[in-house]
Amino acid sequence: MGNNVALALGAMFIAVVFARFRRSGDLIKHIPGPPSPSWIFGNLLELILEVPYGVYEFQWQKKYGPLYRTKGCFGENRLMISDPVTLKHILSHPGTYMKSPQQQLINLTGLGQGSLLYVEGDAHRRIRAVMNPAFSAASIRALSPTLKQAAHEIADIWETLCDAQGPNDVLDIYPSLHDTTLQAVGEGVVGYNFQADKDFAARYHNLVVIAADRSKFSIITDGILPYIPKPVMNMIMHFPPPALVKLLEFKGAIGRLAKTLVKDKTDALELGIEPEKDLISVLVGSNSQSASKMTLEEIQDQFGTITVAGEDTTANTVAWSLYELARNPDLQENLRAELNEAGPDESVDYDRLPILNALLKEILRLYSTVPQTERVAAKDSVLPLSEPIMSTSGELVTEIPVKKGQHLIIAISSYHRLTSVWGEDAEEFKPTRWLDGNVPASGASMGPYSNLLAFLGGSRTCIGWRFSLAEMQIIVSELVRKFSFSLPDDVVIRPTFAITLVPMVPDGPQLPLRVSRLQ
Repeated sequence: MGNNVALALGAMFIAVVFARFRRSGDLIKHIPGPPSPSWIFGNLLELILEVPYGVYEFQWQKKYGPLYRTKGCFGENRLMISDPVTLKHILSHPGTYMKSPQQQLINLTGLGQGSLLYVEGDAHRRIRAVMNPAFSAASIRALSPTLKQAAHEIADIWETLCDAQGPNDVLDIYPSLHDTTLQAVGEGVVGYNFQADKDFAARYHNLVVIAADRSKFSIITDGILPYIPKPVMNMIMHFPPPALVKLLEFKGAIGRLAKTLVKDKTDALELGIEPEKDLISVLVGSNSQSASKMTLEEIQDQFGTITVAGEDTTANTVAWSLYELARNPDLQENLRAELNEAGPDESVDYDRLPILNALLKEILRLYSTVPQTERVAAKDSVLPLSEPIMSTSGELVTEIPVKKGQHLIIAISSYHRLTSVWGEDAEEFKPTRWLDGNVPASGASMGPYSNLLAFLGGSRTCIGWRFSLAEMQIIVSELVRKFSFSLPDDVVIRPTFAITLVPMVPDGPQLPLRVSRLQ
């Protein structure tokens, strides 16, 4: 074992040396950007660990514009991109700008080689084509009763807690929101009650905690991973560190569950039994009629994919919605009046509630669920710009050639704060921008929803965006109908980058609010 550790450490050292010199001839070193405070960490401590998220990033965008150079680990030059034209180009060419090796290693290890988040090219197009009917608008509408039941259950829990506490007591709503979205994803998507399976729920929550690791060590690890030789990586997989053990445990648990559920749904289909309304049942049905079928293993690999991609992001968006309603009591009252006027929730068309949807759009804009994501150039290419950049050597740059292997950051939160797209008040929380018709057009439509990048765009747009939106609409509506929210005294809640954007207090991820039951 000692020799194995020595071999791993030696490989890592070689990786560091190689990483330091691999960009000596890169093409972006003359692009302006902030100075690097550290050769080891570059600007990553400022970009990832600074609280609240974006302190440096948003200042740099104001100074350097929507595309600038930053430093990664070991002197690597990266591009931070919020330019709409450049982003549109990157998202429209997924074969040229691919997910980073770090992302793909995690996707492969935790979700499987058939996961929609992992597959590329023809395999991605085939699997997505089969899955699309399961995530259509009609399929999502059919899930309304399931989503409403999850919302009713969290409301019942909160009513019990409110009855047991005093009027000035504070409730940390963050854990129960995650429990609710996990239940909604489980029953609505895969047709299984994750919350009732305590062992699975515990494994999933362990995975969420690991994924949100915020440390210098995790940054260094991320910087080294692409350069560890495959034999050494295979050795590490045989002697995995604790974090990797938890990831593998989750993959094993979801894999066993998926195998059983897919067999049950397939058998029911063959026997002519009326299928359930959960999205995996719809997927099994559409797959049976598709010319380019998914394998059973590929269907099973979507269970973990949908759970991980759909739960945490939705819970955080609901959390930030309730936080801003607590900060803005007039908005909260206006929304409650809109909901009450709409009538019983069984008959509500949530897409026709302007205040509710203005709130959610503004939360998705200002509290970007995933603040940034990465791409790597798979071949030499050229990035277009919406406007020229003056290089540090005094040249006017109208396009940027990049080499194969160039690391690119899709700066989602920064894009959502571009004054050229959202107006001079882009940094303000202002839901009325969606009501008064003053949301400017960027000239490069982004994503599937309201020019936002919350669900990315192009052929790799989040397939579950309609499900996520319906879930948010229903849960927020149910809770605002039944409770009022206000901020507790002397509690500072700050947005923090932990893969997703989470509400953080000194003790960790929490959202303490005063929650009062409405009579």
